Amino acid sequence: MAVRYRRLDAIFSDHAPVPARPTAPAPPVVDDAGLIVDAEQRTVTVDGQQLALPYLEFELLAHLVGNPLRVHSRRQLMEAVWGRPDTGDTRTIATHIARIRRKLGPGHREAIATVRQIGYKYDPRLLRAA
Repeated sequence: MAVRYRRLDAIFSDHAPVPARPTAPAPPVVDDAGLIVDAEQRTVTVDGQQLALPYLEFELLAHLVGNPLRVHSRRQLMEAVWGRPDTGDTRTIATHIARIRRKLGPGHREAIATVRQIGYKYDPRLLRAA
C-alpha cells in the first residue's frame, strides 16, 4: 500500500500546478444612445445617470447588452443568468425584464425587445427608430 502512495507522490510531484492565466477585463459596453454597461465595475449608466440594479437585474441586462441582436430564449437566459435549468416559470424572467425596462426609462426601454414565443433580445437599432 505504501508503495502505491509513493508512486502517486512521484507522479504528482513532477507536475507543478499551472497558474491561472489572468483574463483581460471586459471593456464596458457603450451604446450609441448613452447606455454604458461596465461589467468590471458592475455599473449601468444611462444618459450620465447611474442606475441601481440588483444582482440578477444587472446580470440579465449585461448578458443581453453583451450579446446585441442575438435572440435569447427564456431557457438560455435562465441557464446563463440564474445558473440553473429552466423550470417552466417564465414569469421570473418577464418580471425582471419589466423592472429593467422601467429603470432604463422611456428613452432606452425599447432596446430590449420581446421576441414572441421565444424570449428577448437587445437591439440598439430600435432606439434610433424611436
